[in-house]
Amino acid sequence: MTSTDLKRAIAQKTAIPPEVVAKTLDIIQQTISTELSTGRSVNFPGFGNFVLIKYPPRTIKDVRNPAKTYLSLEKNKAKFRPSLDFKKELLEKPTPPKQDTTPEKENNSFDQTINVCYVDLSKTTVPKKILNLLPEHIARHYQIVPLEEKNNKIVVAMIDPEDREAIEFVKKKTGMDLDIRLCTQADLNHVLEQYSAVSGELKKIIESAEEDEEIPTQKGPSKEKVEEITETAPAAKIVQSLIKRAVREKASDIHIEPQEEEIIVRFREDGILKEIIKLPKEIQSGISSRIKILSDMKIDETRLPQDGRFQTVLDGAEVDFRVSTLPTVNGEKVVMRILDKSAGILTLEQLGLRGSAFVTLEDNIHKAHGMVLVTGPTGSGKTTTLYAVIDKIQSVGINIVTLEDPVEYRMPRVNQSQVYTKINFTFANGLRSIVRQDPDVIMIGEIRDYETADMAIHAALTGHVVLSTLHTNDAAGAIPRMMDMKIEPFLINSSVNCIVAQRLCRRICDNCKEEMTVDSSEQKLAEEELKKMPEKEKRPEKIQFFHGKGCENCNGTGYKGRIGIFEVFDLKDNLKELVAKRASGTILGQEAIKNGMVTMKQDGFLKVVDGLTTLEEVWRVTKD
Repeated sequence: MTSTDLKRAIAQKTAIPPEVVAKTLDIIQQTISTELSTGRSVNFPGFGNFVLIKYPPRTIKDVRNPAKTYLSLEKNKAKFRPSLDFKKELLEKPTPPKQDTTPEKENNSFDQTINVCYVDLSKTTVPKKILNLLPEHIARHYQIVPLEEKNNKIVVAMIDPEDREAIEFVKKKTGMDLDIRLCTQADLNHVLEQYSAVSGELKKIIESAEEDEEIPTQKGPSKEKVEEITETAPAAKIVQSLIKRAVREKASDIHIEPQEEEIIVRFREDGILKEIIKLPKEIQSGISSRIKILSDMKIDETRLPQDGRFQTVLDGAEVDFRVSTLPTVNGEKVVMRILDKSAGILTLEQLGLRGSAFVTLEDNIHKAHGMVLVTGPTGSGKTTTLYAVIDKIQSVGINIVTLEDPVEYRMPRVNQSQVYTKINFTFANGLRSIVRQDPDVIMIGEIRDYETADMAIHAALTGHVVLSTLHTNDAAGAIPRMMDMKIEPFLINSSVNCIVAQRLCRRICDNCKEEMTVDSSEQKLAEEELKKMPEKEKRPEKIQFFHGKGCENCNGTGYKGRIGIFEVFDLKDNLKELVAKRASGTILGQEAIKNGMVTMKQDGFLKVVDGLTTLEEVWRVTKD
């Protein structure tokens, strides 16, 4: 309550003119201030007493820059201590709630006595679910870490419990009150290290890397010098540690990103990038050089992008890495795509295909000739779907030849070939050779240009089953894309059997899945989409929604693994007539829906009500 609110309330209760109330309160306030300044307390019987608390001057280290200190001057602060009778009166006759109590809350938050207990964190391990309540960059900036959650409060530890800026920011960020504990800088750092879940061994490696003067510099040492250093230096051990962790956490990519003052390492897990660790800038050149040596790249070339690959054995399984470097203003960024062969080939059912989409695709892949295309953005699992198709149709009686970049999974009885552009072994040139190998089924990693598209079309027309991928947003969009590559409509109609479009959604963690309620607007939208589905498609009897509340199994995210959502575009006669007229992808898609095609969004909603994924995930991957 502000002084203005108090004066107004007294005037209303006593019928005393507001100006008289204001003058009286000003006199009382001035009297209290005068008495307190002389060192005396002011006592009001039945109400309480006012006392003055003196805080002596002291020197404090700046928590955000320990090299600096600042002087906290002597300050006096008035405190009001209510009497027992007054407290009892308040409890018996509570004041009516105000419509807006925000000002009162703000004033109280800065005027309460701080009672802080010391906590020893040297042997404390904070659960990841609790760490996720406060982002790492905030915890490091404000030097405050969460310890546990209880009674709708977060127990936090700080080295400066009087840092009101930090306290108020964290309260606003988390939306919860804080229960503050005092800790040492060493203990605070111990908890901060747990954000990245970096083992003690890796931390020691990083510290030794900072002290090692032999690590190569940005100027570019000789290849012999770098090889000698990176085989034994901390950079090699750091790279090996990152690779091990990424494989064990089922990450699909490792991003090593140089910044102005540090190196950020991120893993892509279940399609989402998350920060893992920050490394010192001094070892940047050593890390990139080590990865280049593994990938057989030019170490002394830092001005041009490079591509390479290498293979290693981890936990008894072979793992392939496809590596790409890109020069940036802060140095070379390195991205490593992880191809874990131990996962094996998934079936179409395991990928998430079902219902009429599964039936349509299965019918088309067993035809004697023609083309099956899989479309979607990079990283949407197109190649995995093609492998599942090959696994479905392969037998002793057919010859399957693939042309890939790179060969991600090796399959028995399948002749897999990898393109090599440096010697002009491209998709187009390789396809010319493949058709002379008496193939029954040809898989082409990607159709990128007219030459490859033309060869693939003619292979499909001459009695071969052709499987390939395109980069388009939906299934119907593949037709205009092929026309854009100068393929004539009559050739498309004669060769293409069906087109599959797909996306990957994160799967709800089975360990912590629970039912939830959603906004009425979102539920209504889901119901409308499901009503639009073809009558022959099996619809759910009850619409319900699920989510993962977060557990150790999913690192507090609520998701574990991924599942595909699909739409299968069957090129029927009425669609072929539209293709001949060069109709747009939108018109083709609308006609396919009339034919009974289940859209990706509808397939996603089916998987939502089945408890496989969430509405948020479906919107994330399908929203235009």
